[in-house]
Amino acid sequence: MPRHRGHSLAPEHLGERGAGAALVIAIGGTAIFIGALAMTVSGLTLPSRWAGADAPPNVGQLGFSQVVGGIGLLVLGVLMVGSSLALLAGLPRSRPFAVVISAISALLALAGFLLLLVPTRRDLVLLSALGVAVVAFGGAAVILARLRR
Repeated sequence: MPRHRGHSLAPEHLGERGAGAALVIAIGGTAIFIGALAMTVSGLTLPSRWAGADAPPNVGQLGFSQVVGGIGLLVLGVLMVGSSLALLAGLPRSRPFAVVISAISALLALAGFLLLLVPTRRDLVLLSALGVAVVAFGGAAVILARLRR
């Protein structure tokens, strides 16, 4: 009788590394979703932060890019969590979808990381978070792409 090589909580079709990669994608997607909600609400409430005559003339348009970016990140977070849950559930063709979503997330984090290197005043916390996201999502994509079927 062949010996069981996976963890008792890891799905048999993924194994420990694949389940760990799927978990990284799910947790990262949840964090992105929560951050995107905060970003969207902040953009929507931006005009209310100015009271009276101190408001700039275009106060209604200031939060627009924040709202659009927040909605885009909301979609990305939902796709990440959904692809990870589909992969853990063993749905057909869920692995390529999870690989693509994770790779796109890693590339977007890398683009953000590179864009933040340009300004003279860098936010080291944000740079660190984006660097961790590149490694985590890129690593998850590579692990899931290399799993034997």
